[in-house]
Amino acid sequence: MEPLTTSRLVLEPWRERYAADLVRMSSDEKVMRHIGQGVWTPEYAAQRHAAALHHWAQHGFGWRAILDRADRTFLGLAALSWIRDPIPGIGLPAVEIGWWTEPHAWGRGVATEAAAALVDEVFDRIGADLIVARCTPGNVASQRIMGKLAMTRHPHDTLSAYGDLVHVYTLTRPSPS
Repeated sequence: MEPLTTSRLVLEPWRERYAADLVRMSSDEKVMRHIGQGVWTPEYAAQRHAAALHHWAQHGFGWRAILDRADRTFLGLAALSWIRDPIPGIGLPAVEIGWWTEPHAWGRGVATEAAAALVDEVFDRIGADLIVARCTPGNVASQRIMGKLAMTRHPHDTLSAYGDLVHVYTLTRPSPS
């Protein structure tokens, strides 16, 4: 699968070489404060890395490393996956979108730019009709990104896999004009 490119970024399909980046990011309390139950152990990060590689092999899409287009510095990850667990009021199939960025990339529009490229991928290449994003109530930065993507707040909150309350946002494929 080819990388996606934007004006400032390269979104590379997730590869073995990004394992150490995932371990580093997932051990950073600042990065993980809104993701699950906090920092991950290296063993759990390795399990999630393997699952991300498997998702790519099985579905032809998934996590992407966010790289600076100029120097290929690792800036984070942007993720797509099929929704596995039902969400009240949302039919399946649907694709979930998410993003994590390194603290040095915060406030620069990196996550927004990466997520917008993934929205195009979902509708244009994958062919799904619905994108879903979830975030904790305190994750104001991700809520702003969802707004910039024209996602709307779903009327039903749900619980994460870790039992935390999360807001749900959706974006439906635009109607042909």
